[in-house]
Amino acid sequence: MSSQISIVKQGLGQYIGAVHPDFAHPAMCSWLADLPLNLQESLCERLSHGPDYVVKLTLPEAVGGQTVALKIFKRQGFFKDWYDQRHGSKAERSFRAACYLQEHQIGTPAPIAWLERWSSGRLLESYYLCLFEPAVCLRDLLSEILHDQRDNAPLLELMQLVAPAVRAMHDVGFKHGDMGNQNILLPKNADGSWAQPQFIDLNRYKTSSTGLSVADCAFDISRMILPGAYLKIFKLIYSRHDDVPVALDKLEQKYRVRYERHRASRKFRRPLRYLRNKKNTNQRPVYPPLNDIWLWDEKSAQPMIALDAREKRQQRQLGYLLRMLGRALYYLPGIYRQYRQLLTTSYQEPVVLKQRIGVALHPHSEYIEKELSLLALLGNPPVLIRFCHHETPADWLRGIALVDRLHKNGVAITVAILQDRRAITNPSLWSDFLEFVVSAVADKVIQIEITHAMNRVKWGVWSDREFAALLQPAFALQARYPHVKWIGPACIDFEYMPLLTALAAVPEGKRFSALSHLLYVDRRGAPENKQGYFSTLEKSALLRAVAMTSMHTESRVIISEVNWPVKDTGEWSPITCPYVTPKWRHFRPGETEDEYANYLVRFYLITLCSGHIEQVYWWRLSAHGYGLVDDVDNFRLRPAFKALQVLLHSLGDAVFVRKWETAESLYLFEFEREQKKIRVAWVHGEPVDSLPEFLFGSVMGRDGDILDSWQLSASPLYFLEN
Repeated sequence: MSSQISIVKQGLGQYIGAVHPDFAHPAMCSWLADLPLNLQESLCERLSHGPDYVVKLTLPEAVGGQTVALKIFKRQGFFKDWYDQRHGSKAERSFRAACYLQEHQIGTPAPIAWLERWSSGRLLESYYLCLFEPAVCLRDLLSEILHDQRDNAPLLELMQLVAPAVRAMHDVGFKHGDMGNQNILLPKNADGSWAQPQFIDLNRYKTSSTGLSVADCAFDISRMILPGAYLKIFKLIYSRHDDVPVALDKLEQKYRVRYERHRASRKFRRPLRYLRNKKNTNQRPVYPPLNDIWLWDEKSAQPMIALDAREKRQQRQLGYLLRMLGRALYYLPGIYRQYRQLLTTSYQEPVVLKQRIGVALHPHSEYIEKELSLLALLGNPPVLIRFCHHETPADWLRGIALVDRLHKNGVAITVAILQDRRAITNPSLWSDFLEFVVSAVADKVIQIEITHAMNRVKWGVWSDREFAALLQPAFALQARYPHVKWIGPACIDFEYMPLLTALAAVPEGKRFSALSHLLYVDRRGAPENKQGYFSTLEKSALLRAVAMTSMHTESRVIISEVNWPVKDTGEWSPITCPYVTPKWRHFRPGETEDEYANYLVRFYLITLCSGHIEQVYWWRLSAHGYGLVDDVDNFRLRPAFKALQVLLHSLGDAVFVRKWETAESLYLFEFEREQKKIRVAWVHGEPVDSLPEFLFGSVMGRDGDILDSWQLSASPLYFLEN
């Protein structure tokens, strides 16, 4: 692909160079011929620093009056001059590259001219002039997001903007050669929307009339700096939302590692610059350290996985891993003995279900009124309300107001206090946050869960010692609020090794009032499914065994979060957020709304009736990707909402009596309410045609309909006495 614009090298006073035809009028040529003098007379603003630097100035009205950017290139060594005399200087290459991009409708500031002065084979002066583009570069926008906004949405928006632009540039046979984040400008239109990205600093370019090689494309992408997990998404978008070609992925990783080593060696190659930058300790780094990157996603209400596996390995602390392994080996024999004993007691004791079935609310202003009306339809069961450290005091005040309102209505409230990475890096902010929330809710709640999912680094905690630092000010508040019941450590999933280490981080002489846990058995299957030897029942018993064995908690166990992702909810799903990959588009993870409703009833009954779990809170009432109500679809009630309503109405104040001995695939639970028997049955696995004999007057379906005919299935049935 060759340039279609006729670029003629010409003399411009003491310089040689070329002027773009759109600007090649006599006044411009005359102004360029006296460039050094004109620069002295112009008010110039320096835009960059370093040997090659850029200044901004406004041309005289006689020349055009435009605001322009002028790049002034440094003097070079002999061999570089020898090379440039044969292949074109940086200024000339920048000009020709910009002309090429403009001809192919790829964004770059409009080129005006290049000019240079040679003497005896040495390049004495070299300039490239283009229109000034009032835009922020990707580097600065990314820095603001990672340091200040800490939000997934604007980062993903930038990637959806930049990746197609990079692909379009490569598709016209143009390799940038130095495509760092600082060399991608992102202007905006008058209405505030993003305009076409603009590529700058083009002197290392390469064009190909037959198209770029995979290696060329990979090289360009490898110069961009993004958190590893987001780099993967960038490459998927670049690949037109299809699988990334294997060769492109491998070469990009290879060049990236090579470039990282090159950057790391700068302190040896340029020691004076390194020492000068090191002295400037007051200036924050362009990007946060990898382990401090924390990005929230509002759609799925969780932090995003920002780092890839390689980056996580770089940040892992060996001491923490060894302590975790050591504690597991020490406590495992006693926990296992307790677990085996507890497992034999499953479903053997009566369980009063009153106040055990809970649900989480979303304390945002657009949700509060609707959710309170929905909660009333459920009979005002216990609720869980989250307070997030990354949110604002205004958000916390709304949560406090909701606690006050529910307390006046006699609703039992559990508060969960969630950390972010800044809670670790700025402990005083965390302490102030705890003081703010606890002082306002201490007299109105039954318990407070402190911290969240410390065994997932996306939640900001990289070691047990960091976790201990979070607990210290919380337990210190007990001196002022002795009636506060702290529960925790709220680890997530079937990972009980970090749970033991988290419990050991409790301050000396303190203990949790209950062990809370976020128990997801198999997010893509039924609650009866096993992970190895452990289904929901076995995991519940093992949790209780940990609580009974540990000195750092009372023996009560609370499941403070559980749900299933709903199929085809896209980036709102906790599985596929923040970007639906080709893999997820093909496999469509999650459960249908009908399966979700079945699992809800079965999970509550398996856990609570086992005798091992005291309370279960469903996360959450309203959420498109995983809630009982679809908040994107005008708060549409899903079948799971009706199933929970029926469960609470039928069994909310009932007493579990026993689990019948049946075929392995048949589950039959018996309850007593107002001196009448209610039996609930479902099938998981092999079909079952009949039940054991017992008397009943009517059969009610999962959603409360009285059935004239019925068949045992995965959907629980209620067998009611007259």
